[in-house]
Amino acid sequence: MSAAPAAESLRLPRPDPLYHLVLLAMCGAVLVLAAVLSVRNQTQVVVPLLGQPLPELCFARRLTGYGCPGCGMTRSFISLMHGDFASAWRYNPSGPLLFAIMAAQIPFRSIQLWRIRRGLPEWKTGWTAQILLGILAILMIGQWALRMTGIAF
Repeated sequence: MSAAPAAESLRLPRPDPLYHLVLLAMCGAVLVLAAVLSVRNQTQVVVPLLGQPLPELCFARRLTGYGCPGCGMTRSFISLMHGDFASAWRYNPSGPLLFAIMAAQIPFRSIQLWRIRRGLPEWKTGWTAQILLGILAILMIGQWALRMTGIAF
């Protein structure tokens, strides 16, 4: 029996720069769009040069008339990028946390790409990322459930 198969199973997976590049591009695009778009009448997201509102994006609201846990997230991000923290909270109280997570991805993914290019190991987040996303999911569902019972923020 050779030691080669055992060594192969212990080898760490190669870092994937494309994974980090895609996440970096997606987060950057969301933040740029949030900076460019605007909110009109507290309900419509407007493309500035066209002055036209975007269609309702929430399928749950269009189908049932009730919002989903993520309803208001786009308007919350736009408000945060424009410095209107009170409106961001009103649109979706989970928005500031998700916005912070997304904004933190830009330096984190950039550093990961830098480390990969230099042959350094990636920074591992361990359970931190899963715990943070779990907290975000609980907050989103919690605020949605409270709103469904008539409690407004």
